[in-house]
Amino acid sequence: MSRFTNSKLGDYSYVGIFAYVNNTTIGKYCSISMNFKAGMGQHPTKLLSSSPFFYSNKHVLKDKLDVAKGIFQEYEDIKIGNDVWIGTDVFIMDGVTVGDGAIIGSKAVVVNDVPDYAIVGGVPAKVIKHRFSEEIIKELKKIRWWDWDIEKIKRNKNIFSKELNMRILKKIVE
Repeated sequence: MSRFTNSKLGDYSYVGIFAYVNNTTIGKYCSISMNFKAGMGQHPTKLLSSSPFFYSNKHVLKDKLDVAKGIFQEYEDIKIGNDVWIGTDVFIMDGVTVGDGAIIGSKAVVVNDVPDYAIVGGVPAKVIKHRFSEEIIKELKKIRWWDWDIEKIKRNKNIFSKELNMRILKKIVE
């Protein structure tokens, strides 16, 4: 079973089992594996105490002080772009944006924004490499194929089964 709250899932995207997704917008054509966690909330690290007793609106605490209201935000929105692949057991911290076409390796802990078409992994996640050259990435960001209607995708289905290069990309643009 998965939990999906205050979040949006784009067309043709899926999230695997045992996921917890909160305050997250997921783009189109995303593949997200099992045990994915996003929007778990955070604790302050620069205040005297990290206890929710001082800031949490979610937790019902006896005699809650609520002194950090306006100073600290427990939950921040997460944005996952289009055509993103996220491996098993990935954790994304609040406030992070994952760019279009990115790949996040299994068991990564994502604490910073992920650039478009980057492949990241590790704890904390770091860029390992980019999927394509800067030139190809620039063109892909222009054509935004995920916004095509399904009929256009069907007409161009052959380009989705070939290794992408500038020659193929130019055919798409024409």
